[in-house]
Amino acid sequence: FVIRAYGDSLDGVGNVEARAWCEATVQRTPEYVDPADASYLKHEDLSSSANQTFGRKFTVVSFRWLNSSEI
Repeated sequence: FVIRAYGDSLDGVGNVEARAWCEATVQRTPEYVDPADASYLKHEDLSSSANQTFGRKFTVVSFRWLNSSEI
Protein backbone atom coordinates (compact mmCIF):
# COMPACT_ATOMS: atom_id res chain seq x y z
CA PHE A 1 0.00 0.00 0.00
CA VAL A 2 1.04 3.63 -0.37
CA ILE A 3 1.48 6.06 2.52
CA ARG A 4 1.79 9.79 1.94
CA ALA A 5 2.81 12.23 4.65
CA TYR A 6 3.69 15.88 4.99
CA GLY A 7 5.20 18.22 7.51
CA ASP A 8 5.55 21.96 8.07
CA SER A 9 8.38 23.80 9.77
CA LEU A 10 7.06 26.81 11.68
CA ASP A 11 8.87 29.86 12.98
CA GLY A 12 8.39 31.24 16.49
CA VAL A 13 5.08 32.94 15.64
CA GLY A 14 3.56 30.07 13.65
CA ASN A 15 4.41 31.06 10.09
CA VAL A 16 5.32 28.23 7.71
CA GLU A 17 9.04 28.39 6.85
CA ALA A 18 9.30 25.09 4.98
CA ARG A 19 7.01 22.30 3.82
CA ALA A 20 7.82 18.72 2.75
CA TRP A 21 5.85 15.77 1.33
CA CYS A 22 6.89 12.15 1.00
CA GLU A 23 5.50 8.87 -0.28
CA ALA A 24 6.38 5.33 0.82
CA THR A 25 5.25 2.08 -0.76
CA VAL A 26 4.98 -0.63 1.91
CA GLN A 27 4.44 -4.37 1.53
CA ARG A 28 3.14 -6.74 4.20
CA THR A 29 5.19 -9.94 4.31
CA PRO A 30 4.18 -13.43 5.45
CA GLU A 31 6.80 -13.50 8.24
CA TYR A 32 5.95 -12.49 11.79
CA VAL A 33 7.89 -9.76 13.63
CA ASP A 34 9.42 -12.36 15.95
CA PRO A 35 10.81 -15.38 14.04
CA ALA A 36 9.84 -17.63 16.98
CA ASP A 37 6.57 -18.44 15.16
CA ALA A 38 6.31 -19.98 11.69
CA SER A 39 4.63 -17.83 9.04
CA TYR A 40 1.88 -20.40 8.42
CA LEU A 41 0.50 -20.24 11.99
CA LYS A 42 -2.85 -18.60 12.69
CA HIS A 43 -3.01 -15.68 15.13
CA GLU A 44 -4.63 -17.80 17.83
CA ASP A 45 -1.77 -20.35 17.61
CA LEU A 46 1.08 -17.86 18.13
CA SER A 47 3.43 -18.36 21.08
CA SER A 48 5.21 -14.98 20.86
CA SER A 49 3.55 -12.04 22.59
CA ALA A 50 5.31 -9.70 20.12
CA ASN A 51 3.65 -11.52 17.23
CA GLN A 52 0.29 -11.48 18.98
CA THR A 53 0.60 -7.71 19.43
CA PHE A 54 2.33 -6.60 16.22
CA GLY A 55 1.61 -9.39 13.73
CA ARG A 56 3.48 -9.63 10.45
CA LYS A 57 6.43 -7.66 9.16
CA PHE A 58 6.15 -4.74 6.78
CA THR A 59 8.87 -3.84 4.28
CA VAL A 60 9.37 -0.40 2.75
CA VAL A 61 9.63 -1.16 -0.97
CA SER A 62 10.22 2.42 -2.09
CA PHE A 63 10.42 5.92 -0.68
CA ARG A 64 10.51 9.28 -2.41
CA TRP A 65 10.19 12.96 -1.67
CA LEU A 66 7.38 14.75 -3.50
CA ASN A 67 7.11 18.30 -4.72
CA SER A 68 3.96 20.42 -4.44
CA SER A 69 2.91 19.71 -8.04
CA GLU A 70 2.62 15.98 -7.26
CA ILE A 71 0.08 16.39 -4.48
